[in-house]
Amino acid sequence: MHIPEPLRAYEKPTLLAVCDNEHARFFLLQDRESTEVGEIHVDHASKDGNDRTSGVTSGGGHFAEMNEKLEDQSEHRFAKLLAEELHRRLQAKEFEELIMTVPEPRIKEFVDGLHNDVRARLVARVGKNLAKEPLVEVLERIQKTA
Repeated sequence: MHIPEPLRAYEKPTLLAVCDNEHARFFLLQDRESTEVGEIHVDHASKDGNDRTSGVTSGGGHFAEMNEKLEDQSEHRFAKLLAEELHRRLQAKEFEELIMTVPEPRIKEFVDGLHNDVRARLVARVGKNLAKEPLVEVLERIQKTA
């Protein structure tokens, strides 16, 4: 995708990681071009099926809730998976700079879990869940906060 004006171009190969608590999409930004270069995700399901509570509400509707402890464990696993993926990509020389968008409650955990070499490449971070937003809107948000 071409990065439209008036958004700035990216002089160095920059990896953009757009994350929520279980999924990340990766984009390589170079000059005025962006290319989606992969994604990762972690499954919440446990082997024994005890990760969800489900039932019927008084109004007859169905509900399902994830066990909070298992949800935290899943988010921790995802943060570790993300850190490993970013380190692998850095070692493969896929990027020189890194930008991350991560939901605010988890941004410190995600950044603290990064390898020191990856963290040194982090030039911007946005504490917002932008995983379902169009790329142009993500780039606009990043450049407004920079």
